[in-house]
Amino acid sequence: MKVAVTGATGIVGRFVVARLVAEGARVRALARASSDRSGLPDAVEWHIGDIADGAARKALVQDADAVVHCAYQHAPGRYRGGEGDDLAGFWRANLLAGVDLMSCASRAGVPRFVLLSSRAVFGRDTPASGPVDESVRPVPDSHYGALKLALEAHASAFAATEGVGYASLRPTGVYGIVHPLARSKWFDLACAVAGNRPLPAARLATEVHGDDVAAAVSILLAAPAEAITGAVFNCSDLAVDTRAVMAALSERLGVRVDLPPPATNALRHPMATPALDALGWRPGGERRLAHTIDQLAAAVR
Repeated sequence: MKVAVTGATGIVGRFVVARLVAEGARVRALARASSDRSGLPDAVEWHIGDIADGAARKALVQDADAVVHCAYQHAPGRYRGGEGDDLAGFWRANLLAGVDLMSCASRAGVPRFVLLSSRAVFGRDTPASGPVDESVRPVPDSHYGALKLALEAHASAFAATEGVGYASLRPTGVYGIVHPLARSKWFDLACAVAGNRPLPAARLATEVHGDDVAAAVSILLAAPAEAITGAVFNCSDLAVDTRAVMAALSERLGVRVDLPPPATNALRHPMATPALDALGWRPGGERRLAHTIDQLAAAVR
């Protein structure tokens, strides 16, 4: 299988590319000339260009068997709020480019397209009091969430009008060791614990390991078309209190630190994952979280 990937040098994209190459796929990835491509498999076929360039989008999908769209252009360091001071530019670079990428793939006869969406589609006014599954109507409360929901809608429309296997995957917060190391979630906490520096207030959030996101992408690429076409799939694993992460790092590193109180924020709309579960997806849970904390401790020791 030849898979075209956007956003391959991003946090999620790196996990996806590594998984696909390990499974024997031929990966063609789009990257800017300035992107850091180190740490990615040598087997990747690189197309140098920008997702905002129509010619680059068209060339990327030619002769591909599938497309995985991970790219997201945003203000540096910001996902929510990624529009910065240029909302119109944000929509051009993300929504218009994303819809045209779907159109290019459809015209090229690509039968499978996986869109990386986000749990951000579920804003504070989403009508649910507990965990949300794919049947709950999303109500975004950020431009990032609105963007992802709009892209989901277009993926569904292509599936309905063109009869192609387009599907959307909604990861929650993604953790795991990435390249460069400093981009890894909680690396800053590991450095603070190792240096016995003051620690930030604890926060409770839902998380999923990047390898588990990549496994979900692989499942959606391999599943029968009728099982995924036009569908959305929640992707979430654990609720993690960063106080517990800091405590575990302290234990691994043998450093006594003043831990903050446990997180007091409430989880807003944690996602249930019945659709992915039905396809055989099994995330790594507590064992994978513990292994990642071991890796973070080893990295800063």
